[in-house]
Amino acid sequence: MSAKIKVTTTRNEGTLMFAVKDALVPYGKSIPVSQPGVARLHPMAEVLLAVPGVDSAWIMGNEIQVTKKVDEKWATVKSRVIEAIRKNLLNS
Repeated sequence: MSAKIKVTTTRNEGTLMFAVKDALVPYGKSIPVSQPGVARLHPMAEVLLAVPGVDSAWIMGNEIQVTKKVDEKWATVKSRVIEAIRKNLLNS
């Protein structure tokens, strides 16, 4: 069984939006994450910051906005992010 993840672009070419079926945090709440200490606040944030090439993430409801590091390519990072999200959802 695999979790369906919808990926959409944003106005920032370094940022993609990953939407999942169920809310990760209550709607109206969000968790912006750019440092490992803050990532410990949510299991998904911790997993995403561990992905090579990810600079930051912002979890809002059922969406995760991920920004890659400037010197990385989405062709490489995107698949890593999707795999990390799937593994996290299946283990939770």
